Amino acid sequence: MKSVLHSTAHACLVVPLLVLDSAQGYSWMAGIKIPTPLDLGRVASGMKFGDKKLVVITGTSSGLGKATTKALLQEEGYHVIGAVRDLEKMKVVAEVEGFDKDRFTAMHLDLASFASVNKFVEELNAFRGDRAIDRLACNAAVYQPTLDYPKWTKDGHEQQLQINYLGHFLLTSKIMPMMEGSPDPRIVMVGSVTGNDNTV
Repeated sequence: MKSVLHSTAHACLVVPLLVLDSAQGYSWMAGIKIPTPLDLGRVASGMKFGDKKLVVITGTSSGLGKATTKALLQEEGYHVIGAVRDLEKMKVVAEVEGFDKDRFTAMHLDLASFASVNKFVEELNAFRGDRAIDRLACNAAVYQPTLDYPKWTKDGHEQQLQINYLGHFLLTSKIMPMMEGSPDPRIVMVGSVTGNDNTV
């Protein structure tokens, strides 16, 4: 009788230990993230770019922005996102310059409006899917040295200050997290009056 009781007690002790040991063996699975439909959608969205680098350039409808876009599109390894205030003008320029429609995407951005910058960033994040942004070229600017009075934005800043500096600062700070994962991320800040063919 004692032998039976001893065997039963031993079994009662061993079984929980085996269950515990088995559970610990699968503890590594707790760190596995099951993809959601949203995750799968972002992956599918990012696949459309293939192995091309994603480049964001502000002010691609004229000057250095247009020239840089044209040069990159002559290469095979880039998809350029042109951030512009006037989409209709950009559409005409892209047609005249022969931009590859499969590798160039125009998106609205008004640097004189912080709300527009935030909206652009949201749309860019959705458009890129799971792909990192590889390049950001802050090129768009206004230059009005002959004005004898300041122009003000809706956000209450002098127009040149917000478009040339504050708007780009906000844009850059929002896009930098999207550049994580890029093997060679780069940010370029452009400052050139003579680079714009409208002023030469």
